[in-house]
Amino acid sequence: EMISRAYLKMAEALAWSSLPLVKGDWVVELGCAPGGASQALLDAGLKVLGVDPAEVDEALLKNPRFTHIRRRTKQLPKTALADAQWLCVDMNVAPKFTLDAVEDVVRHKAPKVRGMLITLKLPNWEVLDEIPQFIARIQEWGYRDVRVRQLAFNRQEICLAVLKTRGQRRMLRERSGRRYRVEPAHAAPPSPHVL
Repeated sequence: EMISRAYLKMAEALAWSSLPLVKGDWVVELGCAPGGASQALLDAGLKVLGVDPAEVDEALLKNPRFTHIRRRTKQLPKTALADAQWLCVDMNVAPKFTLDAVEDVVRHKAPKVRGMLITLKLPNWEVLDEIPQFIARIQEWGYRDVRVRQLAFNRQEICLAVLKTRGQRRMLRERSGRRYRVEPAHAAPPSPHVL
């Protein structure tokens, strides 16, 4: 049973993004409560460090591949993120504050984040005009491959799939033997693509 609809959002984001995640990789999720997105990441075979001052579902706490740090991102010692390979963020704050939290993590020397899935809440649709600035800011951190999409399970929000280079995505295609993705129109989100 899904903990929350964030499960559907994360499953769809994983399928769309084609991030080269491998079972057993460490993912840090900022804004993890109540735990739906973390549940989807765990179901994909990943290890999850969830960061949120709020409580998470009891089922997550029983999973040995899930660790909950009950703090705000700014209060988090970055050394706790040393094993982080991937970052997923879905915080209920304005885009600027979400990107501030992400920058605080990726600019620190401890975590070596390869890629990210960032959900940005749009307080109004005019914020869409700021997407080029959001992308430019992320690219300033050394992440060159930034793709944006409003996913089917997103409401008034957008999802950004972020990698250091486009070559990381090519490596995934080469390992999986796929030359391209086929996404049937109006289909339910496929299961997350994790090797």
